[in-house]
Amino acid sequence: MHCPSSPKGVAKLLVRVAFGVSLALIGLNHYMNLDAFSGMTASGLGPLTGLGTLWAYVLPALEIVGGVLLAAKYRADIGAWAAGVALASIVIGLLLKPVFGTPIGDVMPMVNNTFIWILTYFFVVKSCVCCGSCKEGGKAGASGDHGGHGHSCPTC
Repeated sequence: MHCPSSPKGVAKLLVRVAFGVSLALIGLNHYMNLDAFSGMTASGLGPLTGLGTLWAYVLPALEIVGGVLLAAKYRADIGAWAAGVALASIVIGLLLKPVFGTPIGDVMPMVNNTFIWILTYFFVVKSCVCCGSCKEGGKAGASGDHGGHGHSCPTC
């Protein structure tokens, strides 16, 4: 791996690493405080309380794996899946709680915060991680585009 020399390249590297490390540290913190995290995750889910408790053990692993792989830019496909499933499940789980009686105003601040994480995740995956075309032989079209869609992989 080489250090980027352009300001845009430096920014992409730092955003990717900061996002990945932050997500992994949040997952680690969830495991370090598992009793409290499990209680918070399962509360307000009515008949799905058991599923919430189980997910409290899975979610931190997804955050750690996704964060580390994205930060390291190693197996970014797996990292993107792990981080994406983790973040999407937080929004879905939080918005299930009002279905079972929790006032929606109690969960919306956390939902909005998670959407900020999802937008950052989208930016990191879209802008800072190779799309994989370089592993498939690089540029595909005679005109230098990828699949006729004008796509090339400048992040590799």
